[in-house]
Parts: sequence; structure tokens; C-alpha cells
Amino acid sequence: MTILSQTIEKVSNCCGAGLGKIFHKDDEDDVPAAATAASSKPNGSKPNGSKPTAAAAPAKPASKKTHGFTDKEAKYEDVPWSKLPLSARKAAKAIGFDEKQWDDKEWLEIDDKHWEDLTDEEKTACETLGWDANSWDEKYEDQAWEDLPENVKKAAEKLGWNQENWDEDWDTPTWEKEWEQFTDEEKRCLHVLGYYVHTW
Repeated sequence: MTILSQTIEKVSNCCGAGLGKIFHKDDEDDVPAAATAASSKPNGSKPNGSKPTAAAAPAKPASKKTHGFTDKEAKYEDVPWSKLPLSARKAAKAIGFDEKQWDDKEWLEIDDKHWEDLTDEEKTACETLGWDANSWDEKYEDQAWEDLPENVKKAAEKLGWNQENWDEDWDTPTWEKEWEQFTDEEKRCLHVLGYYVHTW
């Protein structure tokens, strides 16, 4: 067991498992702490001296979903700065946000740019935050229903669209609301489509 693993174990035993996580990256794609500690043991040895077993592939933690969508699918738009994974926080900083600007939902210079005008670094940061060219520029409005990603279809359905009214470019009652009138679930769905308070 490494010194770091021992420290994590002692902190977790003393102060709760959540505190031990401060020694790990907080990205959604990280391996759980238990898998990391197990993989650091030579040849899969067990602390009680029993025979080594084949190391299981580390399980990828399930991404937490709110209203049926991960934070990344919703572009982290409704996640406060203090709860952003490290990779998302770094990406937000790379495109000009600080904590106050993020939490206050401020309009930044980057919001005026089209996807094709973003630098490679800005595109990478935006992709880390869940954006792509379709969600950034067009909000998927120019895509046929059958070409939409599944999570976007699901969000559109929750907002009242189906294949017929999407492909025929019909408005739904949702389209008539002001941002403040949306429920948290509707806002989450709009985030998946690429809308947020300043683009609605």
C-alpha cells in the first residue's frame, strides 16, 4: 500500500469516505478510489496474504443524471462552480469564466463567436463542457429528427416535440415561454439542446 493510499484510507476512516476523495481528481470519468487503491497493490495481492486473483477491470462510475441527463449533456449550465468537476472548471477558465461569472451566468466574449471562429483551444474547452458545433451554433434546429443524438431527442420530446413536428419545424407551447417560466426540468432539457438564459 502506498503512502497516498494509506493516507486516503486513514482520512476516510476518520472523517468519512467523502473526505478521502479530495486526493483524487473529481472528473466524471475517473476510476473510483477503491479501484485505484486495489490496482496499486503488486500482482493483485490481498492484505490478508491470500492468493492473488486476477484484477478486475476498473468500473467506470455511473454519471449522475438530473431530470434524465448528465451534467455534461446539459453543458454544465445548471451546475454551480463549486460542484463542477475539475476538467469542467479548467475548461470554463480556458474560455474566460471565473467563479463569479459562471455562477452569475454572465455573457462572455466567446458567446458572440460562431463555432468555426473558435480557436482549437476554445473548441476543446467547449467540447469538455459538452458543446459541439450543432449545439453551439444551430441548437440542432437544422437537423432531421432521425439524425439527432438520442439524448437530444429525449430532451426535445420532454419539451413537446416529436418526429413530425420537429421535422416540419412546428413550434410547441414551450416555444412561447420566457426563460423564467420554465421548470428546472425544462431548463435542463433546453440546456441539452444548447439553449441557456442568454440564447433563449
